[in-house]
Amino acid sequence: MASALTTAGTGANGRRRPKMRQPFMRDDLLGLGWIRMFPEASLIAHSSQPSRVFPAINPTGQTTFATQLAQAEARAQQAARNKPYQSPLRGNANSPQAFSHMWGHTTQPRLPGSPLTQPRAPFPTRPAMPPKPLTSIRKPEPPQHVTRADPNAPLPLSAYPRPDGDNGRGMHWIPTTDQSPSAIDRFVAEAQRMGVKWVTFLNNGANIGDNDYLVKKLVGAGIEPIMRVWTPTLQPVQGDVEAMVRHYVAEGVNYFQAYNEPNVNTEQPDGKVSVDRYLDNWIPTAQAIIRGGGLPGFGAMAPGGDMDDQQFLTQALQGLKDRGQLGLLDKGWLSMHNYTHNHPIEAPYTDGFFKFRNYHKILSDALGRDLPIIGTEGGTFVGEQEDPNMPAADANTVAQWATQAYTYMRDQREPWNFAYSFWTIANDAGGGGDSRFNAEALFKGDGSVSQVVSALRAMG
Repeated sequence: MASALTTAGTGANGRRRPKMRQPFMRDDLLGLGWIRMFPEASLIAHSSQPSRVFPAINPTGQTTFATQLAQAEARAQQAARNKPYQSPLRGNANSPQAFSHMWGHTTQPRLPGSPLTQPRAPFPTRPAMPPKPLTSIRKPEPPQHVTRADPNAPLPLSAYPRPDGDNGRGMHWIPTTDQSPSAIDRFVAEAQRMGVKWVTFLNNGANIGDNDYLVKKLVGAGIEPIMRVWTPTLQPVQGDVEAMVRHYVAEGVNYFQAYNEPNVNTEQPDGKVSVDRYLDNWIPTAQAIIRGGGLPGFGAMAPGGDMDDQQFLTQALQGLKDRGQLGLLDKGWLSMHNYTHNHPIEAPYTDGFFKFRNYHKILSDALGRDLPIIGTEGGTFVGEQEDPNMPAADANTVAQWATQAYTYMRDQREPWNFAYSFWTIANDAGGGGDSRFNAEALFKGDGSVSQVVSALRAMG
């Protein structure tokens, strides 16, 4: 900054201010010596400064007042002609040259192509906000009429519980009503490794306690448990169903399926399918499930069956309507067994894996809305040839079809299509005593494992 101050009044060549000349001030009787305190270079640019003219001296060696005054006026006029005065406030205060006296050097303007001189996009202007209404410090009065959701209205699909990370991948549990803790630990872990999110298990009627450990492990593993309330045949459930449901709802069970495959003769006490018998037993059981806080499952018809499953469903829905009990399905769901048998997973064939489409149409026609459909049994068995016109399914085919079915559930399933469940995770390997189910189990007592297991693990 020192150099800036010294060059401000002496020009670019940087010559210093001239010293005051004392010999010419001894006759300053009128106080005009102050004029000499302003050197000529401070008023006149160096490039145009004329050679200095000294005042005339009278014979006695002194200047006269008139001579000094004339010389001062002449210098002032000359300075005005060479550099007219202009206030710095009238100049361009934003130009670089305007601040050169502060920076100590003369700045050069940027070239037109400099990126710093490109046109700058205007800043977006904030839209004018309407003035906020004045708020009263007085608490507003509550409305006189409050409209609340009807608790008796049908439960929307979004209100039905689903597991975290739901992928629609289900599995039927060991076909016994209780298992050892070691078996539970093992196969819950296996279900997790296969990415299973829904598990259907059996409970012995209204029993409380036998499945507490299983439910705890399933819920802790992030798996949605579905209870099938088991009875030997289609007959009233013995015990306090409401209390049992209330107990397991508190443990994490939401879905309760009463009765199983009511359209086959072997499930009937007299060996004959009856829609009325099914409704006589299902209605009071469903009412108890709802009172206990659970969601009652309807149906679970066997594919085909001694009475066609779709015909049975249609008549059962009409029977509920005739009895004034169709409202039980407002918090209900349909249990489905969509075995593929020896048919591939193909959309045109709707009597195997895609059976849910036929069921959905029947439900929509009867209810005028969607109802959740949850597959609780399904899959394909090695060597099965239900349709003699199709080849029997081998192990590779079973695994391939399982992958296709579960891929559909993960990526393409309908909003009302909740799960597809393979029968069954284990039988004798988990303590089951009915040897008929050994060949169908994914984990067998001899240590062998179905290819479906590795296929599901690979799906993640």
